[in-house]
Amino acid sequence: MPDRSFEYELDRMFAEHPAFPDGDLFARQVEARLERGWTYRRFVIGGLGLAGGLIGGAQVLGSGVLQRVGALSAQSNDLVSAKLTELAATHTLPGGLAVNGEILWMSAALAVVAIGFGVTRIIREI
Repeated sequence: MPDRSFEYELDRMFAEHPAFPDGDLFARQVEARLERGWTYRRFVIGGLGLAGGLIGGAQVLGSGVLQRVGALSAQSNDLVSAKLTELAATHTLPGGLAVNGEILWMSAALAVVAIGFGVTRIIREI
């Protein structure tokens, strides 16, 4: 049977760390060094992010993506306006319903009800 008193004595002796006389000074120096490093890192990360954003923006502008998006927008606008003109000319919806004020007001009312359900769900989740 092992002697437990010796193990307890060892645990007691080494469980408490001795206090060093310059412990507070050391802790302040380490905190200052860590804080100085984070300030430097923040500036470096921010500067590199800004440089990357500028380079990416210049590449997007130089590649003509904005002109292509504008052309697609104009094409889709023409297509939608043509379909709406065709729908207004026939005065019927795909289900055979006539386009009138009642349909528009009912659509608006259903949209308000859907938004209410969405807000209620969001509030319940919070």
